[in-house]
Amino acid sequence: MKRPVVLDTPILIAYVRGALAGGEGAGSLLSMLRAAEDERSLLVSAATFWEIELIRRHPRNDLRALPPTDALIWSLRSKGVSTAPITPELAVRAVRLLDGGFHKDPMDQFITATAIAEEGILATRDQAIRAWAAKNGNPELAPMV
Repeated sequence: MKRPVVLDTPILIAYVRGALAGGEGAGSLLSMLRAAEDERSLLVSAATFWEIELIRRHPRNDLRALPPTDALIWSLRSKGVSTAPITPELAVRAVRLLDGGFHKDPMDQFITATAIAEEGILATRDQAIRAWAAKNGNPELAPMV
């Protein structure tokens, strides 16, 4: 089986909207995500849906173009996108990232821990996550362009 590509929240939102900035050539983030979708190896953490639902409650949210969260989950699953639950073991792994200097955003902890636990490739543009992953050598990161 191909390694999963784990999407962080902003990447998932941009991908669903068709608004993922960057090139479409070989080696680009967009081409990697399209290939992973074709291979049914896209993976989204349950934490991402929690975060999307929180964003919706903020008065200045910009999620009007997305379907309601439960419809989004159904739509993604119907396209073969997998969802990863938050298990007790994953929760412990997420918190232990702090021991290695990871930042304090719990959603980023869960999403990064999911990528590590699944031996996946993390699709994120978050500079703090990218710097931490580069320093620690894990998880592997998708290209930014």
